[in-house]
Amino acid sequence: MKIAGITYSPACHLLRVTPGEAVEGWSPGIEPAAAQTVIEVFEPLLTGRPVWERDRLWRQCREAARTAGLPPASWGSVDIALWDLFAKAQGLPLFRAIGGFRDRVPAVARGKRGASTEDHIQAAVAARDSGLFGYITHATPEADLVDALPALREAVGNEFRLLYDGGQYFELEQALAVGRALERIDAHWFAEPLCNGDVTGLQKLSDSFDIPIVAGTFMGDSILAGTRALTSRGVDRLRATIPQGGGITDALKLARGAEALQMNCEIDWSAATGPHAAAHLLGAIRNAEFFAADGPEAGVTGFHPLPVVDGELVLPLEPGLGLRPVEPTQLTD
Repeated sequence: MKIAGITYSPACHLLRVTPGEAVEGWSPGIEPAAAQTVIEVFEPLLTGRPVWERDRLWRQCREAARTAGLPPASWGSVDIALWDLFAKAQGLPLFRAIGGFRDRVPAVARGKRGASTEDHIQAAVAARDSGLFGYITHATPEADLVDALPALREAVGNEFRLLYDGGQYFELEQALAVGRALERIDAHWFAEPLCNGDVTGLQKLSDSFDIPIVAGTFMGDSILAGTRALTSRGVDRLRATIPQGGGITDALKLARGAEALQMNCEIDWSAATGPHAAAHLLGAIRNAEFFAADGPEAGVTGFHPLPVVDGELVLPLEPGLGLRPVEPTQLTD
C-alpha cells in the first residue's frame, strides 16, 4: 500500500493521508493555514512511499520541517495520520498496532486555567465523586494557587491524588516555594515548574523534593535532550505532549527510552488536536500513569469525545484512532 497524497477537510479541520483506496489516515484539529503548509512541505516526501515505512517517513518529515522552520506539531500531525493509516490497514485499533498493553487507562481531571479557588475545590470534589483518580491544578501567571492547596486537600481527603501543573511560569526560587507547599499536602507530582528551559533548575528541584518533577517542554524537539535529562536525574519523569512535541513516533521513542531506565514518560495532549493519539499511546505503553480528561464534553472539533467510565478512559476498538465524525458529510468537502 503506497501513499497517493494528502488532502484536507476544512469543515472538521481534518488532515487526510490517502493511499488511493477506501482507507485513509486521519489527523484532526489542523487549522487551514497549517494544513496548507503541511501539504506543501510534506506531500512530495510521502507520495509514492509505502505506508509501512513510518520511521523513515517520520525522519524525513522531521528533517524537512526543521529546514523549513516549521514547529514539531507540523510533522507530528503527519505522523499521527501515518500511524492511523498503518493501524487501519491491519484492521487494528492503534494502541494494539503499537503494542497493546491495556484497553483502559486511569484518568484524572484537568482543572481549568484561571479558575478560582472555590471552582477548583468544587471541580476536584466532583472528580473524586465521579470515580476519577486525581485532579490537576493549573498555575497561571496571575495566581500560583499555593494558598488554596491546604483547603483543596481537606476537601478531597488524603487518598485522592492532587497533581500540580506549573505551566512553565516560575523562576527557580518561586518553584522551590511551590514545591515545599506541594510536599506539605502530599501532592502526587509537580509538572512543568520552570520557565526558559532551565534544566539545571529542574535538577535542583528534583534533588530537593520527594514528589516527582515532571517536565518535557525543555526538550524542544530533541529526543536526546529528554534521555539525557533522565540519565542525569534532571527530571523524575518526562512529559510528551502530542503534537506540540512531535507525533506518536517522537513520544514512543521517549517512552521506550524512559522505560529502559525504569522511569515514566507521561503522555499529554493539546485541546486543539484532541486526545485520540495520546490515548492510544497510553494504551500501548506501561510507563505512563494517567490520562488527563478535560470533562465529558471535551473533544476535538467535529468528532465524538472519548468515553471515561468508572474513572478510566476506555479506548476505542475501531481500527486506527477510532475517530467518529459527528457529521460524516463534513468529510466530503
